[in-house]
Amino acid sequence: MSISTDDIYRCLALNSADGLVVSDLSGKILSCNPAFTRLVGKDESQLAGFRLEALIEFSGNGGAAQSDTTGSAENRQHTSGALTESQTNQGIVITANGMDLTMPLSHLPVTDRSGTTVGYLTVVYIVQAGSVQQAQTEFVSTVSHELRTPLTSIKGFADTILRAGDRLDVSHQRRYVGIIKDQADRLTRLVEDLLAASRLESRKLQLTIRAIDLEEAIGRVCRNLDEKASNHHISVSVQPGTLPVWADADRLEQILTNLIDNAIKYSPPRTTVSICARNIGEDAELVEISVADQGVGIPEEHLPHIFSKFSRLDNPLVRQTEGTGLGLFITKALVLALGGQIRAASSVEGTEFTVELPAASLEEQAARGRGQAPC
Repeated sequence: MSISTDDIYRCLALNSADGLVVSDLSGKILSCNPAFTRLVGKDESQLAGFRLEALIEFSGNGGAAQSDTTGSAENRQHTSGALTESQTNQGIVITANGMDLTMPLSHLPVTDRSGTTVGYLTVVYIVQAGSVQQAQTEFVSTVSHELRTPLTSIKGFADTILRAGDRLDVSHQRRYVGIIKDQADRLTRLVEDLLAASRLESRKLQLTIRAIDLEEAIGRVCRNLDEKASNHHISVSVQPGTLPVWADADRLEQILTNLIDNAIKYSPPRTTVSICARNIGEDAELVEISVADQGVGIPEEHLPHIFSKFSRLDNPLVRQTEGTGLGLFITKALVLALGGQIRAASSVEGTEFTVELPAASLEEQAARGRGQAPC
């Protein structure tokens, strides 16, 4: 016995985790599935003939419908005629508990065999919205945890100084003030990283692209990290003829600093951090920069997650090293913003990060009207 298409569609609608609403050209609800009735807290029989915009305030991309948002949800009246279809959109949904939730949705035309629009199908992506809300909750929880640790130290040592300041000798006072400063610096780094991550995700990063000499850029970063690298050997190898890269000078320095600083922090003293740069490809369209350490390595199962926000490994060396867990997330976002790629490889002998960036040949520099400027 064959299964009809109608039966398949009915099964999909009844069991879909996302809300489905069918409305006519004037915006009156004709039918909906159980997921949508659970979301808004009304039976399908109650919703029949209800104005769609009394439950969903459309907004976002693709011609949103207009509505009078004054008064209660049930008193909102449809004022714009037929709703305008939108492939991707957002809407404010009036839920069963009276809360207004912003949720992703699609508002799609339903056409007959002749292609005439006879109504609309609105899909409310409840599963996607739940995932976004869960991610936001986890993000707030993680940030709160990251803030709580330094704040606890600052408050504790400040209270100690206030209570027993007169009885503390100078060495103890200096030590406690030093701890407060270190933890304040840690908070500053976290806030700066959070702001950087926010700018990258919202694509509000300002970039000034020009040809940058890699040997000079690497050399400057290494000089800036001299003090941190005092117990390590830093080996730099820039292959002769390596082309400059098209990049933003500040962002390239941030990428190099993050990778080299991590290699130093997460490898034992008296080991070598190797930095290499060379042209790749037959026509040298790309330049490859690699940073390798002789550290504890990254387990293979963790490699796919190391560029995620707040990703930190659980091993003794990492636990001893302060960090926000945002460095590699920011590094990858910056590399992608510069039109490059980044990858990581690891073994028990250490970890190597490899960045590929567009090369800036003399011909390309001339074509762009930009001479090779010092970085």
